[in-house]
Amino acid sequence: MGWLLWSLIALFFYSLMPPLVKSAMRVIPSYVAVTVTNAILVFTAFLVAESQGYRFMKYLSLSRSSLMLYAAGLVLAVAIIAYYRALELGAISSVVPIYGMHLALSSLWGFLFMGERPTPLKLLGLLFALLAIILLSRP
Repeated sequence: MGWLLWSLIALFFYSLMPPLVKSAMRVIPSYVAVTVTNAILVFTAFLVAESQGYRFMKYLSLSRSSLMLYAAGLVLAVAIIAYYRALELGAISSVVPIYGMHLALSSLWGFLFMGERPTPLKLLGLLFALLAIILLSRP
């Protein structure tokens, strides 16, 4: 499967997560919810990686790449914990669009720090994404 199909699968399934989590958090606190859902994620990802023949110890050194991976894990932890807390406290229709702006912001980081080329259409897309977030996050 190519990147587009994987992206569409991710889009579809990730779009189901906020309503499911918000429903669960009517009773279950956000910190418990984030722990359970991400434990399932870690366990499932481990099984998939193992089934594909990847061995973790090979990648867990103190190389530059592994340090970047550890840093990514830390920022992901902060982002996901904050996201769940925001979902617990706010409306899905307001929280998700603001959180979703991470996609556009990540594109900007790609332009600024990863040497990716910002075309006029991509910049226009970022502007429209910002406009969409502003419109969607209004009460």
